[in-house]
Amino acid sequence: MSSSTAYLKPPSSTHRQRVPSSTSTSASAPAPPPRAPVSVHSTTIVSETATFHGIYPITIGSGTVIHPRARFYSFEGPVQIGDGCVIGEKSIIGDNKPNAPLARNSTTEGEETKSSTEGGTTTRISSSVLIGPQATIRTGAYIRSAAIVDAVAVINRSATVGSHSKVCSKCEVPEGTAVQDWTVVWAAGEGIGQRKRRRFVGPAAQEQPQNRGKRPDAKLVEDARLLVLHREREGLAKMISMSTSGGSKRR
Repeated sequence: MSSSTAYLKPPSSTHRQRVPSSTSTSASAPAPPPRAPVSVHSTTIVSETATFHGIYPITIGSGTVIHPRARFYSFEGPVQIGDGCVIGEKSIIGDNKPNAPLARNSTTEGEETKSSTEGGTTTRISSSVLIGPQATIRTGAYIRSAAIVDAVAVINRSATVGSHSKVCSKCEVPEGTAVQDWTVVWAAGEGIGQRKRRRFVGPAAQEQPQNRGKRPDAKLVEDARLLVLHREREGLAKMISMSTSGGSKRR
């Protein structure tokens, strides 16, 4: 019996010292990225699962809908989202560079640190823009009003997409290039093709014999598309609001 009880003795003090400390493990964990200062209009609907990281301000205009798991990064400059936009699910606006040098305003010790808007590269999405799911808009890109960026498309750094233009799914606009207004960018084999959207004659000109049978003015078609986008945005806002308890607006 005495020999069996010897195995029930507690471990020695030297053995206990070899057990790793939980505090040391937690101390070595990387710090979470900083949350960006966000300004949201009262009529904007933002999913609770959307994330905002960075040091520069992020502003979102009225009537815009932010889908779940959309990500916004403002480590290199401000991000500006206009009115009446739809930002698709899992889309990425800006570049995730939490280790980039932090350009901040100088503040005295004890004061709240403010993000600097000087020297940064602005990423801008104008009004009535539709960003598809899993699309990527990199830092410095400029998406002009009423443009469409389809799912999984990539707009690279400092590229511009003109008004009423469309970048089709899985297409990539190269860095620093510009897509003109009323242009469609589509995939053509291994490369990227562009063509101008046809500007058809208006209803008044259709009354002329030489214009009979031609399609209506592209502006009318575009106005109808924007109206549909507005109604779709209202429906999306209701769906996102109902999917979360206590509202889904994030400020």
